[in-house]
Amino acid sequence: MHRTSPVRLVVPHYFVSPQRARLTRLLPAAVALLGALLPACTPEPTIDDIVSEGGYSTNRFLRAIAKPDTIEEEDPPIEHENSDDEAAGSGQRHKGEEGKMGRPTSKSKSGLYAMKGPKDAIPQMASGFAGLTGTEIGEGYGVGGLGLVGTGRGGGGTGEGTIGSPYGSAYAVGNDDADVWGGLSGHDVAGGPGGDRYAKVQEAAWTLTHAAPLSTFSIDVDTASYSNVRRFLGDNWLPPPDAVRVEEMINYFDYAYPAPEGDHPLGVGAEVAPCPWKKGHQLVRVHLQAKKIETDRVPARNLVFLVDTSGSMSDDDKLGLVKKGLSLLAEQLRPEDRISLVTYAGDTHVALPTTPGSEKQTILRAIDRLGAGGGTNGGAGIALAYAEAHKHFFKGGINRVLLATDGDFNLGLTDHDDLVKLIEKERKTGVFLTVLGVGRGNYNDRTMEQIADHGNGNYAYLDSEKEARKVLVAEASGTLVAVAKDVKLQVEWNPNRVAGYRLLGYENRTLTAEQFNDDKKDAGELGAGDSVTALYEVVPAGRPVPGAAVDNLKYQRPAGPADAELLTIKVRYKQPDGDKSTKFESPVTEARADWDEASPQLRLAAAVAAFGLKLRGSPSMEKFDLAAARWWAQSAELPDPEGHRREFVALVDKARTLMNRETVHSRSALP
Repeated sequence: MHRTSPVRLVVPHYFVSPQRARLTRLLPAAVALLGALLPACTPEPTIDDIVSEGGYSTNRFLRAIAKPDTIEEEDPPIEHENSDDEAAGSGQRHKGEEGKMGRPTSKSKSGLYAMKGPKDAIPQMASGFAGLTGTEIGEGYGVGGLGLVGTGRGGGGTGEGTIGSPYGSAYAVGNDDADVWGGLSGHDVAGGPGGDRYAKVQEAAWTLTHAAPLSTFSIDVDTASYSNVRRFLGDNWLPPPDAVRVEEMINYFDYAYPAPEGDHPLGVGAEVAPCPWKKGHQLVRVHLQAKKIETDRVPARNLVFLVDTSGSMSDDDKLGLVKKGLSLLAEQLRPEDRISLVTYAGDTHVALPTTPGSEKQTILRAIDRLGAGGGTNGGAGIALAYAEAHKHFFKGGINRVLLATDGDFNLGLTDHDDLVKLIEKERKTGVFLTVLGVGRGNYNDRTMEQIADHGNGNYAYLDSEKEARKVLVAEASGTLVAVAKDVKLQVEWNPNRVAGYRLLGYENRTLTAEQFNDDKKDAGELGAGDSVTALYEVVPAGRPVPGAAVDNLKYQRPAGPADAELLTIKVRYKQPDGDKSTKFESPVTEARADWDEASPQLRLAAAVAAFGLKLRGSPSMEKFDLAAARWWAQSAELPDPEGHRREFVALVDKARTLMNRETVHSRSALP
């Protein structure tokens, strides 16, 4: 093909002076230098300049994010009979196989289709700077995807100094405002960064004593929330509020309670002191302590390791950590103990038939051979593990399934309620359950907590090899050997002494007053050497109860024991192999006059409770300074051979740093 040459303007050389020729040659370099110097000399815009109306008018990118154009919903295309469109979009996602794409329902002029979704669902771009973080306001200009996350030293939420989530992406698209902002902040409706799922926790309200003098709940010895919170803080990220369960935070620690005396396998105690975070209120600590069992007196154990080996478990902090933990436990087995290993991914498999504890090398080799790949048929794995436990059941011994997973069930029995029903059915057979959670990104805390609670079991989260050693070696007797089941606590308050109360934590463990005496109602299990601590914040009689604006009752008159008794603690439990419960009770009369007189146990428990409530964003802790909690814990002189209390003090310091770091939220910056 012939191309014409470009037209050139030819200027005779005698019209161009030598000086002008030199200037002409230098002109491009001068323009380039000026272009480089001007931005450096221009003052850096402040955040107010950026989000001002002037900023919107001069910055198309900012306008698109902050004030997206309204997208009008279009009419769907006419559906034709006998259309082949019904099969459109039937392909499934491979990873997780969470769902199917819908068929087209709306067609725009450009020929692009919108996928079927909820009515009135209009995808939106994140309108602002959610997740924009840095050590100073002006630092958060790193760009990641469509959102602005991170600092000037690293975009996308991963730069130096950022406290943005390391798990999620830097942009979000959703059906409504909450979806968009949840995706950017990492705290989506599912509950956490990168798809972690947590059950919604609604903090308990104040209760008037004369209206409800009985407070009843199931005990909880789970500790998963504390180690999970530790993982978040270690990654420079504040945990989602629903990841913080106050009772699990409190019960992570050993309070060195005295061993129980008498015929019961557990003892009860209490302490009352002024509330350190609310003047005029009192703090009541109620505790249970289970008896210890010497190692040589522990019955023979029939253990079934149920290990998730699906593709989602491939990371070192998942299957790699599980293998280390199970190897540590295998080293502690005695010749009379037996162990089997069941795995599940797309299908289930008995990786190790029941083997005596004396054959440690055989057990360790089987653990070492575990590898990850495929889907997650957790329901089939649970059924097979219980079948193995029944096959080799030790009558009068310990029969337990240990489930290790990230909880990402996506094949077979995947419905949460159906999984719980399966576990409830199996708990009646005398096989107990321990759940070990691992990983991040798709961690399903909600399901794992519930199946542990409904399976006569306990729930721990492994964030490190040190935690695996704590749960499976140092505290193996409490983790594996139950001394009491269906343990319930009921506190009866004396209305002559108490106007109102609230239980801190245990939100999903509360029971009705009638369920305390109902032996068919399931409750928590207590392992050998375990302790349980619960805290109540109490309003003394004669003082107003927060949020309880009701008139005085006309006919009711307080009745009961003498004013000397503040409360009575009632305990009900069953033997591990029993069906009939036993009850005992203990009144509480004494109260300390000053917080400085509080015991080390109460000081540490109060510090951990305040820490958890602050992380949850409790309104009662809005003005509370964590420095006080740090001091209470530091001054609690309790044995700390493993350094757990020292570690807690460091976590408080870390949380204070993250909370005090100035964060820009577009919710307050943009209209």
